[in-house]
Amino acid sequence: MLIDELPKGGNIELEVKYSGQAMSFRSNIIAIKNNSVLITAVKVNDQTIGFSEKCQINFLFKTDGKVFLWEKIDVKLVKYDGQICHKIDLYGEGKSYNRRESYRLYIGEDMPLYVNTASGPSAISVLVKDISETGVAFITKDEIDIDRTIRLKLKDNNTLISLSGVVLRKEYLPNLDSNLYGCRFNEKNNMLGKYIAKKQGEQLRKKAPSYSSPPTRERKK
Repeated sequence: MLIDELPKGGNIELEVKYSGQAMSFRSNIIAIKNNSVLITAVKVNDQTIGFSEKCQINFLFKTDGKVFLWEKIDVKLVKYDGQICHKIDLYGEGKSYNRRESYRLYIGEDMPLYVNTASGPSAISVLVKDISETGVAFITKDEIDIDRTIRLKLKDNNTLISLSGVVLRKEYLPNLDSNLYGCRFNEKNNMLGKYIAKKQGEQLRKKAPSYSSPPTRERKK
């Protein structure tokens, strides 16, 4: 795919790798100028995010079930047509990209988990390892059958995000004498997506307190 094939208003995603962390942020295409794509400013908690040179950033665009990738791109804050936005320089063709899973957000917290059984829901305590928009991984000494339905309530300040999924895999961890379970959620949860995006932004801010750069002016042509 070539840059001039990207549609105005199209949804894009930025993959960001920084200090061993992987994050993703979504935005929309405002305009295309030569080899640059202007997108709506990426924000977390209503604050615009900038990216330092230490960030490795990939640009992804999905169309007709296919994902196209531009690797190691430059992203800058600019002012275009009266608004702050991100400017991305793209060169060459976007490569077809087979992404198998969503980004995982590390949690590392104990949480109650409810397992559906013949006698009704059974509550157990698990260590939630990580979570993504498509599933969750957790560790527990309890035995849970594959294909068993589970329910997890993720707390975000005063909001509870209720999630339901199915156990797909199980791996014994001898060093912990426990099992690692992988589950897939039954449906997409928009609140979970916003929670993950917010946490990713918070992590980026903690790791790179000086990542933002002042916007430069990009004139409308």
